[in-house]
Amino acid sequence: MSARRPRLSRTLGRVFRVFRVLRIFAVAAGVGLLAGCALPAWLHNPPAFPANESAWEIPLFEPLTGMGPRVVATVAGHAPPGRAPPREEGVLYVDSGSSHSALLASTFQHLGVETTGSHFATIEDAAGVKRAWSGALIPEVRFGDRLALENVVASVQPRTAILGADVLAAHGWQIDLDRGTLLLGAVPWPAAPDVDVVPTHPYRAHALVDLQVGGTVVPVLLDTGAPFTVVDVSILRQLGLPEHAFAHPWPLGTGDRTARIDAWFEGEVTLGDLRLGVREVLGHPGLNIISARGMLGNDILFGYLFQVTAAGMRLKPRAPSLLDSVAVRIARWRDLPSCAGASGCVAADLVPRGDGTSRIHLRILAAPTRPFRYLFGCLDGEGRLRDVPFWIEIGLAHPGAGAEIDTDPEGPLPMRQMWAKGCARLGLLDANPIVAGGRPLSGAVEARFAGNTRRMKFR
Repeated sequence: MSARRPRLSRTLGRVFRVFRVLRIFAVAAGVGLLAGCALPAWLHNPPAFPANESAWEIPLFEPLTGMGPRVVATVAGHAPPGRAPPREEGVLYVDSGSSHSALLASTFQHLGVETTGSHFATIEDAAGVKRAWSGALIPEVRFGDRLALENVVASVQPRTAILGADVLAAHGWQIDLDRGTLLLGAVPWPAAPDVDVVPTHPYRAHALVDLQVGGTVVPVLLDTGAPFTVVDVSILRQLGLPEHAFAHPWPLGTGDRTARIDAWFEGEVTLGDLRLGVREVLGHPGLNIISARGMLGNDILFGYLFQVTAAGMRLKPRAPSLLDSVAVRIARWRDLPSCAGASGCVAADLVPRGDGTSRIHLRILAAPTRPFRYLFGCLDGEGRLRDVPFWIEIGLAHPGAGAEIDTDPEGPLPMRQMWAKGCARLGLLDANPIVAGGRPLSGAVEARFAGNTRRMKFR
């Protein structure tokens, strides 16, 4: 991945600002224990994995457009006598910076699972604001037909459901955004020229790594819940790195609005032996996280395939083009039909219009068993994927086999013209199911622009 990436459009920048206000830096869910009693006896119990398997591949949800890795899961409560247990489908943020998993209060209520609170355990947000921990044991967390976990510790979170580090670290884990998968039970990749090995310093279920910034080693928490890499601002200023003030500082957490990120810094960054070149690093107003002085975020992690096991962290470069992995990425969903020569059984054509935009014509070759959103990228005249900051996402509620649909992406006219310019045809990049607990469809057909996370910057 190059050291510098172009900026997002203003429209996508507004979308990202909304995201970071809702949830920034997932170490917020880390549990800090205090001396005393009255803690639930099961608080540090590991989740129960199936005994007859050692690895489980789980589809990632919207891996090419999401601000962080997410998975679709169905959680279940206790079964009443003679009845099926209450269940709820939703999206969990895969968060290596969170000690445990988390669910919304409404989910606990729907499942009929009673929560337990304790002032002897606290949850601290990114601004350093602490609150009493509350949570429960979830009888089952199921990831389609791939994996069912039992007795998963989950805390109550106000905004974001989380798959935490206790699940990830139980058997090692691996994220492959090209394939669109989370692998639990990862086996360390063997030594090879394209494999970079980074030693880790384990702390319970977490992993700390040494990040060199401006030639100085800084211990940072490997945190898939952090959109961007951050380091304690006092360290960055001591290094004398070029400092740039944000016109609009970032508020941290959800409580103390005076805690915020005011500046970003430029400096040479190295992870292990992997030289990342000059990078932009956010300055956090003060970090004291299990001896870490920063967080290694998705701006760096998303440039690689990466795994964390007992043997440390390993990284591989991603494929040069997302077109190389379309078939395997689409095949991760068993709800989608398979058609020879057409991944996802959907085809799209562009119909140019007189105003410099293009209309999209879809042909449904076979119908999926549930509603899906389809992600398309622009291809040039030679069939190469254009390097643009946004793609087109089309959601279909109930497409029938053989259906033909015409639609226009929503957005300002200049944006639609910019997207259509140089776009010879469309190429399917990904597909993702419409999840009950996720973003609902706005209609029977929905077309909108979606951000390309490989092009994201924080300014």
